Amino acid sequence: MPHADFTHFVGIDWTGAKGKRHAGLAAAVCEAGEGAPKMVVPPSGQSRWSRQDCANWLSGGVGRRAGERVLVGIDSSFGMPFVDEGAYLPGDVLPADVKALWAHVADLCAGGDLYGGPFVDEHAAYYLRSRGGETLRGEYYSRRMRVPEQLAVDSGAGPCESVFHLIGPSQVGLSGLSTMAMLHQLNDQGHIAIWPFDDISNARIVVVEIYAAAFAAMGGHRGKIRDMVALRPILQALGTRRMPRLGLGFTDHAADACVTAAALRHIHHDRKYWNPDALSAMVRRTEGWVFGIE
Repeated sequence: MPHADFTHFVGIDWTGAKGKRHAGLAAAVCEAGEGAPKMVVPPSGQSRWSRQDCANWLSGGVGRRAGERVLVGIDSSFGMPFVDEGAYLPGDVLPADVKALWAHVADLCAGGDLYGGPFVDEHAAYYLRSRGGETLRGEYYSRRMRVPEQLAVDSGAGPCESVFHLIGPSQVGLSGLSTMAMLHQLNDQGHIAIWPFDDISNARIVVVEIYAAAFAAMGGHRGKIRDMVALRPILQALGTRRMPRLGLGFTDHAADACVTAAALRHIHHDRKYWNPDALSAMVRRTEGWVFGIE
């Protein structure tokens, strides 16, 4: 089984915020077994990650040696709704496969540490957003969901927000756009496979989209993880026997990264997560999937 021989598991809590260095971007790694996740510091030597730092770290092999294989989970969106309307932006001329969509996003969002705002500006008619305290509702705005997002909501795995809804603390649209710009960079790296779009059989690094709230729910928790008292039973339920040393570095972002790394290690060997029933050829080509959602 090409998904059964991973030696390391990386969890990345992503951010779509404007700027260069981000308090909301965190990465953790754990080895196969039952050991504690460990936080990863930016190789740049900076105290905070930039998104481009993260892209470079993934391209460079996440510091692993030859013979080691890594499963990376990023808490973000790898695509946009397509199946419901037969198009990403109905009425607009956009490609009909996700990798061409990534290229389009990357063309618009090349600067500003992969910030997704320029894409939203270009296609503002499809978004609900705010500017200067005013709510702006695009002419074609609809609270659309991808297939795996709707399934996550219906199954109780957790609440999901439409990528076109950019108001409030749960908005994820800008995060997803910055991720797609990064995925375009990673797409031509021979050692990296992006699931479910690529064949993962021979890839040394496999990157999957995850939903950290669903992983926390697997550990019996709902809502933000605010301290080690809350984090410990989640990690224990996910098969982790030693706890990370977060100390004064504890944030909910660090906790989500640790939970993601531990959850990937805990469930990666289960075939059902690699072959969900609703992952049709069209969904695979246009929307992708959230690893861990059945």
